[in-house]
Amino acid sequence: MRIVFLILFLVATFGVRADWLVALQAYENKKYSAAKVGFENLLPLGNADAAFNLAVMAYYGEGQEVNLEEALSHFLLAEKLQHPQATEIVKRIYQEASAAQRVAAEDAASKAFSAVIIKQDAKAYQLSREHAPAQISTPMPDIPDDVSRKNPFGYIVLQFLVDGSGRVQVVDAIDGFPEGVFDSYTFRAMRRWQYEATGKPHLLSVKLNFWVKGAMNGRSANQVLSHQNLWQYAQIGSGRHQEMLGSVLNLVSMVSGALVYVEPSLSEPQSAPDLSAWFETKKLEVNISSLEGSVSVQTNEQGEIVRLLDISSLYKPEPEKILGLKVRGAAAGIFELTKNISQDRSFSRISKRDGIIIQQYLPVHAMLTPGFWWKKAAVNGDRRAQRILGAQREDWQFYLLQQQDPMAMAWHGARLILDGERTEGVTLLEQAKTAGYKPAADLIEVLAQ
Repeated sequence: MRIVFLILFLVATFGVRADWLVALQAYENKKYSAAKVGFENLLPLGNADAAFNLAVMAYYGEGQEVNLEEALSHFLLAEKLQHPQATEIVKRIYQEASAAQRVAAEDAASKAFSAVIIKQDAKAYQLSREHAPAQISTPMPDIPDDVSRKNPFGYIVLQFLVDGSGRVQVVDAIDGFPEGVFDSYTFRAMRRWQYEATGKPHLLSVKLNFWVKGAMNGRSANQVLSHQNLWQYAQIGSGRHQEMLGSVLNLVSMVSGALVYVEPSLSEPQSAPDLSAWFETKKLEVNISSLEGSVSVQTNEQGEIVRLLDISSLYKPEPEKILGLKVRGAAAGIFELTKNISQDRSFSRISKRDGIIIQQYLPVHAMLTPGFWWKKAAVNGDRRAQRILGAQREDWQFYLLQQQDPMAMAWHGARLILDGERTEGVTLLEQAKTAGYKPAADLIEVLAQ
């Protein structure tokens, strides 16, 4: 209950929109007061660059008197937020500062760090705490041919309310690429969806994928990545382009079926990377006639399985019987071997033998993962990226509630009502309705029954 009331208090007292590019533009135009406010508004998001820039402004007296103690505190905060240049600068400024300035700066940095809302170890956000009702009929949207020709690949992530009779009553899109293209067709189709009737409402979420077979390959994926200088604008800090880049990488990973993992030793890409390898197929075979489930394995240069990385979904055979077997056609690498998976998954870069799907994990730099760019965009103030992460993490959901984001207030309010916190939930829904978020009115109408 205390958390609920704290959220409502913060909703009433916060509401300043943070935006990295606006703050940076103010700084470059020497509008230091506006720049300082802009950078400070980004600190609760854990924006290391904002802390670093505040430190630079204090150190050089830009828009203020030179303040070594303030500079050191912000450099220390930037270091805590893992800014790559902060540590070396902190060492140098420590020698310039007095003992009293060091102590005061350390105390200020600790307090500022504790006030950061976005954490490294945030809990997953759950739209509902209950098990979803069983699906009875969920037909895919009927996308017109002219829309498919213009947009041969894409996806949409939705959250929706199912009433006690199992019918979808309220739906909205959290994420999608291309943005907004499939919304109306999807919403219309979901009105025909039927779930098990449980006699009470449920909050659910789903991701739907759309693509024309063969519409994307390595070349077209690279073209999407480079379209309108997407990579370059994301690199220089445009939150909107960073959010779009995250969605593009999510789309390419989905269509290609590629499995990737972050390899820390890889160098940062200096230009738009080549994603052709995500679509390459190899003829791979392994002889495990009794395989049931999935297992991740590591092979040596000869393709022999030398290590089992994940056996949590392996049902047969015993793990030790897989060690030493050979994945023919493979060299050193990491592979996932799967049999008897659900039929609704789509793979384009797979090898099959005896029903076994063999996929190779590709090592990539972190910059080639959707989460990297969604986080960059979110800490730079992009609201769409914040909503994407808010559907996944409690800290971002909490921040959106602070910022009085209508979508976050509406759906979290609905969750509170279903969790028994009706008064608080209705308050959030009414605030979202007043802000002009139409699904809030629909949620109120359904949940009032």
